[in-house]
Amino acid sequence: MGYKFRWGNRVKIGSQVYQFWKSRKIEGKIKTLTIKRTPLGELFMVIVVEKESELEIKSTTGKIAGFDFGLKKFLTCSDGTLIDSPQFLKQSLNAIKKASRSHSKKLKGSNNRERARKNLVRKHEDVCNRRRDGAWKLAHQLTDKFDVLCFETLNLKGMQRLWGRKISDLAFGEFLQILEWVAKKKHKQVVYIDQWYPSSKTCSNCGHILEKLDLSIRQWRCRSCNSVNGRDENAAKNIRSCWGINHWVR
Repeated sequence: MGYKFRWGNRVKIGSQVYQFWKSRKIEGKIKTLTIKRTPLGELFMVIVVEKESELEIKSTTGKIAGFDFGLKKFLTCSDGTLIDSPQFLKQSLNAIKKASRSHSKKLKGSNNRERARKNLVRKHEDVCNRRRDGAWKLAHQLTDKFDVLCFETLNLKGMQRLWGRKISDLAFGEFLQILEWVAKKKHKQVVYIDQWYPSSKTCSNCGHILEKLDLSIRQWRCRSCNSVNGRDENAAKNIRSCWGINHWVR
């Protein structure tokens, strides 16, 4: 089905003319136009354009940082910075449960049930939108501060099996995708160390490696150099130190 943009914010798709609102100016040659419908019945027009690449000003900080992902703290940075876990789903869980109960009580096929369904969908969409907005803001903050950002390769599916909804709520995989896109635009670099590197069990001060370290242990003392290592910050420092030695770029 063909399309043609007309005067004003109007587009002709097939034999029908639709009015739309532009979230941003359309720049470049339009390659594809896709219409998407949300569970609420709202229509969105997704336009893919092709344009000459524009090099952004490269802001060089000369800083490299390692990051350790966690459940209590979303990220622990090698410079000691702690970033809290937002847990947007957890914050809205009571409202979602209430909306879900209201929906289940309504008569199937009734207008009241449809209104309750849309209310439930809005609750879930609000969580997704706040989570995505937070990820974009954090990605810009980190890429403004550092030139190279180092992460450990995680088995997210395995973590999902262990911690379930907590991992889904944090959406670490989605955050990394956004971070990679922002870093590429700003000419920064996101790198990943090997999944099996013992970042938590290695002393960041002397390099001594423990045979085992239980997940419940959040702090440990090195028997070699007697330094005290906080589990997450120690891991972040080790991830940072792997830059240039044992890393790969996604």
